[in-house]
Amino acid sequence: MRNRAVFAVLLAGIAAVALIVAWPAVGPKAPKRTLAGLELTKVVPGHYNLTILVPNSFGRKYHSKPVAIRRPFEISRHEITIDQWDLCHAEGGCPREAKRRPYQTGDHPVTRVSWLDAVLFTRWLSKITGESYRLPTEEEWAYVAFAGQDVSKDTIEDLITQRQMIRTATFTTFRPTRAVGGNGENPWSIADMTGSVWEWTLTCWFSSDEENRRPWTIDQLSDPELCANRVVQGDERAHVPFFVDKVYSGGCGTGSPVDHIGFRVVKDTGTGKALF
Repeated sequence: MRNRAVFAVLLAGIAAVALIVAWPAVGPKAPKRTLAGLELTKVVPGHYNLTILVPNSFGRKYHSKPVAIRRPFEISRHEITIDQWDLCHAEGGCPREAKRRPYQTGDHPVTRVSWLDAVLFTRWLSKITGESYRLPTEEEWAYVAFAGQDVSKDTIEDLITQRQMIRTATFTTFRPTRAVGGNGENPWSIADMTGSVWEWTLTCWFSSDEENRRPWTIDQLSDPELCANRVVQGDERAHVPFFVDKVYSGGCGTGSPVDHIGFRVVKDTGTGKALF
């Protein structure tokens, strides 16, 4: 009987230890992190008219559409930097270290990244912060870039003229990057929207005008398999294969070369069911 009692006590002790080991720790969860240098600006809903340049074999063609930004969101004031990208790489979220040129420092925008690279960064950022980050749509990008004003044919042609003047003055088509903020801010305090870096958007480019004008949801646009080409925006508009990280020549978009491709991020405050 005594042996049975000792054995029962031992079993009870083992069970208690097992319960303590298996029981989840009680206490506050580890706080979500922030990303150093990431500054966000709140963008309120609104309406504007967006004109898009669509090059074809006959020259430049423009088409316009009304855009409704129906829900607020936040967008990074600056493009994602080399240092921010390298932190993502160090923590296993991004596939490689930033490709930098000799003159670039950690506070220059990260460039030579593909659309897929940029999406991986937003997924890593969402994970470490506990928030929902993604790339902006073209409509959101233009709304922010021009501070809610209509984007007209004249707006686009003025940007093209300015870029050509810079090329003429510098005798080169290549424009070095500057540290973030080096190209000034727009009326909404968003920096570098029309600097030397072209920025990836979520928006697809299709060979069919019907598909290009079709309303797509955020969830659909976030799917890498939706389309082969994504829209980049900056001084000019272009469409680039989603796996390409640099385009120095060729008939991309308006026929001008893309010097650098980078990106900025949006913190989504709504659901993925509606487009905006």
